[in-house]
Amino acid sequence: MFTEALDNQGRIAMALLKPGFESNYFGSPEIHPVLSVGSIITYEARDDGTYDVVLLGEKRARVEREVGGKIYRRGVLGELEETSSGSREDRTNLRTNMEALLEVAIQDMKEENKGLTLLQKSFAEESSFGFLVDFLAYHFIKDPEFQQSLLEELDVSLRARSLLDALTTI
Repeated sequence: MFTEALDNQGRIAMALLKPGFESNYFGSPEIHPVLSVGSIITYEARDDGTYDVVLLGEKRARVEREVGGKIYRRGVLGELEETSSGSREDRTNLRTNMEALLEVAIQDMKEENKGLTLLQKSFAEESSFGFLVDFLAYHFIKDPEFQQSLLEELDVSLRARSLLDALTTI
């Protein structure tokens, strides 16, 4: 799967397995239908044949149907479009809060050195508010089900508010 993704311009879709997947892990456990589509920006092969991968999420999609024929799962996807509610002032305030969190994340990443240069390049090229919120959610939120709920929220303003609410209660 991974080498095929690299041959296909490094693009891959990643879905989260639904809770309870353990009993059917090697079968076909249920997945959340909303997933992230992105590009492999860096990877490292491990001795056991697996890879450590850093993905850059670019789009949201919904699985319309699965397609067989491989030992891994594939599907036909429908792209999901983001929206943004609230006033311009509200969105500006949310973005200001997100940018302050970005400074904290960058400091953390300098200490951890997790592909910082590549991610900084991505921020320089991408000014999307949704991209910023998603990156911060990835960096600060470790609960996969909460991450999934943020992925499924197409309204960027609501997603940003949920993220801020979660971070202020930590």
